[in-house]
Amino acid sequence: MKTKNKILVALDLEEQSVIALQYAEHFAEVLDYELEILTVIEDNSLFSKIFTSDEIIEKLNKEIKERVDIIIKPYINKVKINTIIAFGTPYEKIVEFAHKIQPAIIFMGKSELPNYKRPFIGSNSLHVILESDYPVITIRGDYNFDKYKKEHREILLPVDLKKDISDQITAAIEFAKLLKTSLRLFSIEKSGSKGKETRMLTQLAQTKKAIIDAGVECNAELIQNTEKDVYELICEKAEQIKPALIVIMTRQESKLADLFMGSNARDIINNSSVPVLSIEPWDNNEGSKVFSQYIDIFNVYKSKKK
Repeated sequence: MKTKNKILVALDLEEQSVIALQYAEHFAEVLDYELEILTVIEDNSLFSKIFTSDEIIEKLNKEIKERVDIIIKPYINKVKINTIIAFGTPYEKIVEFAHKIQPAIIFMGKSELPNYKRPFIGSNSLHVILESDYPVITIRGDYNFDKYKKEHREILLPVDLKKDISDQITAAIEFAKLLKTSLRLFSIEKSGSKGKETRMLTQLAQTKKAIIDAGVECNAELIQNTEKDVYELICEKAEQIKPALIVIMTRQESKLADLFMGSNARDIINNSSVPVLSIEPWDNNEGSKVFSQYIDIFNVYKSKKK
């Protein structure tokens, strides 16, 4: 997964995507990256169904561009911004454009879904997370952005020590270095077994040491809780420490399972009040500007794959 110093923002002109643009511009300033802003007019929209002439489409493009220009006006003197308007299915165009420009990050506003729809991949943001090869940061809700910039410093890294977390650790380290911040490892033991807790504490300590050895400050915490769901505990921890990001892995199961996404990943994205960075395993032979490292703590995970 090779990337460039660009951040892609999916701007659908709705409030949540405008909020996401705030965060994207902040990250672009911190990283000195360019902003690529994509606005997609849906094929099934009233405009595209009724008006098909070149003249009408040109007029629509002009009107949309005027609205986009108003939205980006506060940022044009802060970072370099490129804008594009496309027609089609939003998530398809976002994925297509991402493959073209190879962004380091994609930013998307996460609109609210009714509870009964949440187990399914119905929103554009979840489609992009599953179908894009690039890290996606989703922004949910309208958290006080000025407060976010001042107070949010560390990155929350919830880890499932039963799985291969090499890529997740690598991505978190890279982003911690880019943002000049620290990491907080957070793991949950659900069985209540003291023996299992001891093993997990050992794994957590090894992981923490590997992160510190990689040059990033790190704290680690293991809690036992058999009553609440994992995603609830992670979101509660995020509410408590107010991290800059939560970094989660979204593709660790089979391709069939990916159609629905792991329940914990999906529920964190749907419920977190702070930005969630969703990543997937990548081909380590490809290399990447963002993910230049590959960390396998004491060859633990490589040995599992054999």
